Amino acid sequence: MKAASYVRIAVIIATCCLLAACGGRREGIADLDVLPQRAAAYLPDGAANPLLSPEVQKGLQSRFFDRFFAPWRAQKASLAPKVAFWGTETFGRKKGFAENLQPWSRPRWESLVSMQMEGSYPSMARHAIATRNTSFRVMPTDKPFFYNPSRAGEGYPFDYMQNSAVWIGTPLLVTHVSADGAWYFAEAGITFGWLPADAIGWTDEAFRRDYMTGTYAAALRDRIVLRTDGGAFAGMAHLGAVFPISVSAMMLETASAGAAQTPPATNLPVIIPLRTVEGNAIAATIHLPPTTVGLMPQAISAQALAHFADMMMGQPYGWGGLLENRDCSAAMRDLFAPFGIWLPRNSSQQGKEVGTPISLEGKTAAEKRAIILEQGIPFYTLLWFKGHIGLYIGPDAATGEPLLLHDVWGARTEWKGEEGRAVVGRLAVTTLRFAEERDDVKKDWFYDRLRGMVLMPSKL
Repeated sequence: MKAASYVRIAVIIATCCLLAACGGRREGIADLDVLPQRAAAYLPDGAANPLLSPEVQKGLQSRFFDRFFAPWRAQKASLAPKVAFWGTETFGRKKGFAENLQPWSRPRWESLVSMQMEGSYPSMARHAIATRNTSFRVMPTDKPFFYNPSRAGEGYPFDYMQNSAVWIGTPLLVTHVSADGAWYFAEAGITFGWLPADAIGWTDEAFRRDYMTGTYAAALRDRIVLRTDGGAFAGMAHLGAVFPISVSAMMLETASAGAAQTPPATNLPVIIPLRTVEGNAIAATIHLPPTTVGLMPQAISAQALAHFADMMMGQPYGWGGLLENRDCSAAMRDLFAPFGIWLPRNSSQQGKEVGTPISLEGKTAAEKRAIILEQGIPFYTLLWFKGHIGLYIGPDAATGEPLLLHDVWGARTEWKGEEGRAVVGRLAVTTLRFAEERDDVKKDWFYDRLRGMVLMPSKL
């Protein structure tokens, strides 16, 4: 055993002893104190070696953009009213709490339901694009719908009206409008829901043709300020967003650099959508440095995945993309996007519809652990839990436990009959036994939720 591993074990023992010495209910989570919170700290041997051949990556990227641009090929709504307006029935049977943590009043709820004009759905079929970061909402409101905030795991940030974050540049098919005209119901490649009217721009055939250039760039980090070449603020881009490359601008810049000279790799001409006051989308070409955007697909390796993971590490948890933060499945989706690998929106779909799923149902914690360690590919295997998902990044050198990179709210606790949460609230690295050193956390609680593993695509 390496000396570093002995030190790690000593730290773990010391941490647990310190917690036990305090008596009563323990606080904190040892994994967060003991494990380096950097994905790059866990890179395996050969981390720079490609996980996929360029040919396979290009094929996967073709599928990525088939899904990404699917709304622009659709000519009518694909959702039945019962699916589109599932929130009406689901939340209508629940006691919801509003932003003041008081119950939603019946008149307020009925007004919201009426605002959807369900009887006239679908009322249109127009192609559009997200002109800024926004959110799909379950119903046409930016107000929250919490379940009982006094219960563990409810209240903020679990706003059940929040469906998914939508990054700038997302193609849309708009199929309905709210009674006040302030919200549009739309379908995207990943999901559907209500969007604020001022967050989308209508696209005509010429816009869509010019936007689908066939060459694309991925955002390589969060909070990239988008400015026009004249300096005006045009938006914000996050990891997971993709933009077309202006091929004509690139050719012109290459030609101006001289046939015998390589053009300077300082900027990439990317196309972003802007919204006119009339609500139409117009395309603007802006120039971004290669530290912020890169050509897709980025070459995929454990090292590259760790690099992008560390761009998100420690960022706050966001249920359904609330406040432009990520939940577990959004973190995985945005992590793989620069490599041209499409992941569905929610964790159950990611656990069943990507790569090669391996069921772990009905197995003991020891059996699950053994299968992960034997068959899992570090940095290229998803672990799927009931309502949760994360990336397996290899075994812990000190304990041999599988390590998981995941955006997690917290560990379930129970103390003197009262349920609670040991909050993590961010993208973190933990073992599959995280928080088990606490007196109020059940042994094997996380393993018990583990349903399967997903070997990410190795071929088409």
